[in-house]
Amino acid sequence: MLIRVSDNDEYDDVDMDAFRRALEIASRDPLRAEQLKSKLEDEPWAQVARFAAYVCQCQALGLTPWQSPPCHAHGQASLDLLDELLDAGLSQWEPDPAAALREAKRRK
Repeated sequence: MLIRVSDNDEYDDVDMDAFRRALEIASRDPLRAEQLKSKLEDEPWAQVARFAAYVCQCQALGLTPWQSPPCHAHGQASLDLLDELLDAGLSQWEPDPAAALREAKRRK
């Protein structure tokens, strides 16, 4: 089922779950929680959730500033990881892609 978050954004249940977890994980840091709260005052929920997923993925994967996480796939490594996520039935917005893939493989 697709969920319309705004006039331009549609996400399925898998994406919405990833967004909620990303917001929760990112909010564990008090400064990041303050930033997200501030962003929510001026920006659409979906935009802030995408930002939270981006932050979580960069941290979870230990990316350098010039590397892209799967939610912003640019370059072969991030595209490969994105393909793995989608093939496993996961969201490109998964807060911790490596852990989610390990869990998906464990369940099989």
